[in-house]
Amino acid sequence: MGLDFSKVRYISLIRMEGGESVLNIPYAELTVDPDLIAGFVTAVIIFAKTPIRTIRKAAYDILIEVGETVLVLLVVDPVPDEAPYREKLRQILNEVESQHGEKLRHFEGDVRRFREFALTVIREFPFQSADLNMVPIKTGNGVRIPFRVGAVDRELEQVESFINGKRTVAEIMDLMGLSDEEVLALVSVLARYRWIDFKRRLSENDVLARSACPEIILTRLRAQYGKALDDLISKFDGKKRIVDIMNVLMNVLPYDKDAIWFLINKLVEVGCLTAVHNN
Repeated sequence: MGLDFSKVRYISLIRMEGGESVLNIPYAELTVDPDLIAGFVTAVIIFAKTPIRTIRKAAYDILIEVGETVLVLLVVDPVPDEAPYREKLRQILNEVESQHGEKLRHFEGDVRRFREFALTVIREFPFQSADLNMVPIKTGNGVRIPFRVGAVDRELEQVESFINGKRTVAEIMDLMGLSDEEVLALVSVLARYRWIDFKRRLSENDVLARSACPEIILTRLRAQYGKALDDLISKFDGKKRIVDIMNVLMNVLPYDKDAIWFLINKLVEVGCLTAVHNN
C-alpha cells in the first residue's frame, strides 16, 4: 500500500533525556490535546522503558521511532500498512540526530533553534499531495507560518517569486534550483497556511460563460483591444467549447490564435468569463 498524506494528523519531536517537545507540527484537528498525547508517549517510552512502537486508539494510531537523543511521534488515522510511514519517520530521525544531536544532548531550553527543521519533516510528510498540473495563485490573506525563519523563509520567498498565476506546480519545480521534494513541501506549506490557492489551467475543451465584471475593467480592456473585445465576449454562451469559438473567431477578429487565447485567459483572470462545470 502507498502513503496517504491526508491521514497524517500530527508530528512531534521529543527529546529523550528530558521529555521536552522541541518541534510540533499539526496537520489536522485532533479530539485530544496533542500535548497530552506527547506526554503520554514520553512517559511510556522514556520512563517505563517499554520497547513499544505503536499505540492504537479508537480514532487514530500513534507511530513511534526512537533514537539516541530524540523520538519522533506520528499521529495518523488508522492505515493498512505502517511501513511507508515508518520509513519516513526513520529518515526524519536520522536527519535530526545528524543535524542537531549535539544541541539535543546539551539542551538549554530554547526550542527556536529547531524551527527550521520543520521543513525537513514536511519534505517527508507534505501537508497535501500536489497536483503538478494545477496553477498556484496567491491569496494575499494567509496566516502566520510559525516556522517561517531563516532558510525556510528564504526558500518560501523563492517559491513565491515564481508563483504568477500562470505557471503550474510542475513548471515551478523545473525553474527552481531546489529538489522536487523540497518545492512540493514549500508549496504545501503555503497552501496549508492559506497563502496560495490552486486553479486549473484552461484547455481548449473548456466551456466558458459571460459573467458580471466591473465596468472599469471592461473600459480598460476596450481601450487596449477595441471592438474585438466585445466580439469575443459575446461568443461565450456557456455551451460551446473554447476551441469551437476560436475556430469561428479566427475568421472574424484581426488577431492570430495566440493573441485570442491570451485575451481569453485575461478575461477569465479578471472575472469577465467563468468556467462552466458540467456534471
